[in-house]
Amino acid sequence: MQIKDKRVIVTGAASGVGLAFSRELLRNGALMIVMIDIQQSLGEQAVESLNNEFGRKRAVFLHCDVANSSEFDATFKEAINILGGLEILINNVGIINETDFSKAIDVNVTAVVRGTLLGIQQMQKDSGGKGGVIVNISSIAGLQAIPQLPVYSATKHAVVSFSRSFAQPYHYKRTNVKVIVLCPGLTDAPVLESLPEGISETDIMHNRPQRVESVAHGLVYIIRCAQNGSVWISEDEKPVYEVQLPDTLPQKKIEVDTEDWHEINSRRKSAMSIFQISKAVSFMENKIDPSLRSLRRRSSASERAKEIEAINCIVSGKNVLITGGAAGLGYAFLNHFLKHGANKIIILDIDAESGKRIALGIAKSYGEKKVHFIHTDISNHKQVTEAFKEASSLLGNIDIVINNAGVLDERRWEKEIAVNIGGMMSTAMLAMKYMSRDTGGHGGILVNVSQHVDIRNTAQLPVYTATKHAVIGLSQSLSDPYHYEKTGVTVITLCPGLTETALTVDSPNKLLSRVMKADFVKNLEQFSIQTPYVVAQGLMTILRIGECGSIWVIESGRAPYEVYVPNPHTLRRYYKNNFPHVDTKVVGGRTIREVCDSTRTGLLSCA
Repeated sequence: MQIKDKRVIVTGAASGVGLAFSRELLRNGALMIVMIDIQQSLGEQAVESLNNEFGRKRAVFLHCDVANSSEFDATFKEAINILGGLEILINNVGIINETDFSKAIDVNVTAVVRGTLLGIQQMQKDSGGKGGVIVNISSIAGLQAIPQLPVYSATKHAVVSFSRSFAQPYHYKRTNVKVIVLCPGLTDAPVLESLPEGISETDIMHNRPQRVESVAHGLVYIIRCAQNGSVWISEDEKPVYEVQLPDTLPQKKIEVDTEDWHEINSRRKSAMSIFQISKAVSFMENKIDPSLRSLRRRSSASERAKEIEAINCIVSGKNVLITGGAAGLGYAFLNHFLKHGANKIIILDIDAESGKRIALGIAKSYGEKKVHFIHTDISNHKQVTEAFKEASSLLGNIDIVINNAGVLDERRWEKEIAVNIGGMMSTAMLAMKYMSRDTGGHGGILVNVSQHVDIRNTAQLPVYTATKHAVIGLSQSLSDPYHYEKTGVTVITLCPGLTETALTVDSPNKLLSRVMKADFVKNLEQFSIQTPYVVAQGLMTILRIGECGSIWVIESGRAPYEVYVPNPHTLRRYYKNNFPHVDTKVVGGRTIREVCDSTRTGLLSCA
């Protein structure tokens, strides 16, 4: 889209990157910009400066706390009235606040979701609009978690996933509104509100921060040239570049020692017979961890008995806390922990009736003090804090935490965010605190439950998908050696596929519109569904073999397999003559892919 004569809204625009965006857009011919920010004095100074530079009434400042939903709605409406329409929206507002993570979620996630929905509502073609462009500002932390910033990393992961879901053709064909993501590295004007104790700004900004003007130049380029749904990185004062993220997290390949491959190659060179080939394969299989090998085929009875014994060694005698344990996956987890000899189990759930009934039923079979139910609203940090305090007094020490509570309700997406991100963070942070060796704990295991999704199938669930991707960012931060070496807490992520729970069964009734419901039900029919029992059984295996930082998928009733988050710098997309380009040629019977470097093809000359 050309920027000349376009009407623009920029949030978080009073200073830093937002101000640089506003200045660069006006320099490139934007007709008028409404700058929204909570910083009244800085905003008024910025507008005066821009109007002196570019002419009267080219920039207007509106004071607003975007974390306040009603205030943001009213301010956005006022901005549209001032502009007389809208073609470009920059959702730039964001903060780094690791201590008050409710505020960080409200600003970094909820405000971006609300801004996107308001922007689409105003610009969508099927409601009389002309289409437009929305650029959601995430961060490099939204692609690769920063250990010192787990909250920030989680919120920025949510922005990336939400934007990609809303950019699916399902929406774009109807609205003609492009949704693009820009992920800057840290700039020389980061919004550092509050950092954890013992962490300074220098701990985070290892490299020389880039100038905000460099990021602003990149923004102008992607508005003009970027494709709908694309994700871009701006870092190190270099031109922006696109990264091609996978639709689903790639499966982790089993690594084998180089010497073993040399052994196989030497056998292959000597004209191996079928018998020799099978012998070589057996040789390789013997070099692979038996626990991983057994996941690829049906286990024999003796192997299964050994596995159960190994699981018992991990679970037996341990104290376990499960959130969302009164139904669905949580209840299945509870039964498997009981089966494998857990000492005591605490259930946290908002459903008081089901929770008490379960605790009473289990007491008849296992004894009164085996399972305790604590009525808790996971989205309420104070309640979760009190629940952990009570759990600690009941258990003495906590060994395993299953961070499972979640909801799916796109109609009440603020609640989705509060439970699935806020509740997940509350539980994870408290689990780390109570189990951490450096605060008197004994170490332990924290399992954060996310969701296995293919981004192409998430158009009807953009907020839910975003909240579950936030879990990936949170887990990747907390599992880094930076934390593990101090806490001794192994952090694992579990990503179940479609599972038969009340959340899934009722999901078609929790979408934004009836049209979405019909389309969603049609999509569901093509997927196989698994039982909670299978997922819980898989979790027991994961507890036995999963390492800190590992991400595991259980889908279609099959055995668990490990996936990973690829390094975004390895996903750079190359262009030739401003089009995505891949050359292929055959050499020695093998297809070779050759990519073209955009720096040599004038990509930055896009109109």
